[in-house]
Amino acid sequence: MFNIYSSAKYISSGLSIKWMIIAFVFAQIEPVLAQEDTTMNAKVYQFNRKVEIPINLLHHSVNYFSFQLLQRKPVIEETDIMALNVNDVWFFDRHAATQKYSAKTRENAIKASDVAMNIMLALPFSLMLDKEIQEDALDIVFLYLETQAVNLSFSYAGPLLSYRARPFVYFPEIPMDEKLKMGSEDSFFSGHTSSTAAASFFMAKVYTDYHPETKGKKWLFYSAALIPPALVGYFRYKGLKHFPTDVLTGIAVGAAFGILVPHFHKRMKVKNQNLSIVPYAGASSGLLVQLKF
Repeated sequence: MFNIYSSAKYISSGLSIKWMIIAFVFAQIEPVLAQEDTTMNAKVYQFNRKVEIPINLLHHSVNYFSFQLLQRKPVIEETDIMALNVNDVWFFDRHAATQKYSAKTRENAIKASDVAMNIMLALPFSLMLDKEIQEDALDIVFLYLETQAVNLSFSYAGPLLSYRARPFVYFPEIPMDEKLKMGSEDSFFSGHTSSTAAASFFMAKVYTDYHPETKGKKWLFYSAALIPPALVGYFRYKGLKHFPTDVLTGIAVGAAFGILVPHFHKRMKVKNQNLSIVPYAGASSGLLVQLKF
């Protein structure tokens, strides 16, 4: 298992956790700002550009500073590495640190995980090719960027709040110099799988929301969405970057935000097609009810 250290370690190292706190705040308030749109009858999601685009940009800026904070996280010490015992690793994760070592396999797996993740990060933009989505393309783009921003906040929070040596640190074949580098204790949880899952589940959610004819078959789309992060997670495992629980946590976090961020922006409808109910927030908040005669 992994240890959660006191935040005092950051303070004693001259670091501040204020940016991480801000990131969490924005992660919570963004979905609440699913707003009224002037073309509400034609839209699946409510996205107030005047409110959410500035928050979106600010959120990504906060994530940048969170990354800088992560870069300043104290590195693992040699005495700590020498004290590690693979038998102390939970049995479910232990094989990641005891699998057969191959430098070539590890290198290829790391490269494959990077390529697969980057392809998947770009793939949601292909949703704009769908005729049902094209009219709302800009809103969907910003909604996707918001999804990744929220996901990234939590992806940074994992290693910022925990110290867990990556599997490669347990291998005697790997030089000590590499083990002492920054990031060696950032195993929990897998940001690669989290970002990939956020992208793939976002695609499944948005596509099925725009295509009501998929009702009853949504499980097929969500099952397909699980394949990319599972593949990336396997590559991270073979690359000795993460334990299975790191991968599973990453998939769960990414999938949750990939689904929930669009869901919180979705218009609420009732069975009566002449009546629509839309969440509204701004100078005041509540529900906007429209009844067509």
